[in-house]
Amino acid sequence: MSCRRPSEMSVKENASLSRRALLSAAPFVFVRRLTGQTAQEKGREFVHDALDAMGGDRFLDIHTQVASGRAYSFYNASVRGLARISVYERFEPMQPNMPADWLPVSRREVYTEKGDYFSLFLNGRGWEVTFQGARPIPPDLIERYRLSVRRDFLYFLRYRLNENGLYFYNPGMEIVDNTPTNAVEISDAEGETITVYLRQSDGLPHTSKYTRRDPKTRIPSKRNRSTRSFARSKPGPSFPGTFARNATARWCSSSLRANST
Repeated sequence: MSCRRPSEMSVKENASLSRRALLSAAPFVFVRRLTGQTAQEKGREFVHDALDAMGGDRFLDIHTQVASGRAYSFYNASVRGLARISVYERFEPMQPNMPADWLPVSRREVYTEKGDYFSLFLNGRGWEVTFQGARPIPPDLIERYRLSVRRDFLYFLRYRLNENGLYFYNPGMEIVDNTPTNAVEISDAEGETITVYLRQSDGLPHTSKYTRRDPKTRIPSKRNRSTRSFARSKPGPSFPGTFARNATARWCSSSLRANST
């Protein structure tokens, strides 16, 4: 058996060893770059990366959006519903000096093919419309709607990203639904917090949750969870294909149209 000295190794073998050494060292260089940031800096960076993954300015320039599909719910481990639904949304510029219950978002949820039964949410107010006419949505339900809109991560990207008093925090990586994600906690000046889980594979939102607080005692009372499945669309912005809230109701979008004019 023959043994070669290091000096007798070929140039090709030396190059191969150098490449392996470089590749083995690369992960440690990447980790050191990330660990040089604080948890606050990481959280803010992940959120801005998510906006870029959504399409950046192309996502922010969308003014109207139409989604259609089927809505269903779960009860006693069985599926109910499967009704057709179309959701029309309009995104307006944020207006100064507006009432506290005003929202720059309007939505019409149509539950029948004829369009004779739908819910209308107009700048924070709501009505249920049937063949018998329109009636206001009860105050407690409309308040829950306003809260869910303001705590939605896509609403946050559109209207609240530059809000004063925001605090970002990245507690680390978490596995959610067998998906590696970067968790980011976002707290506003009033102490309300939403947590968004951003997929490590493409930076898009995977799921988000927030804690509702009693308006008088400020004690957390209920934790809601919203889940979306996003598909990257190039060169345009990305949109959710499915949407779930509270893990009991879900609707799947089979088509979606967006307009920036």
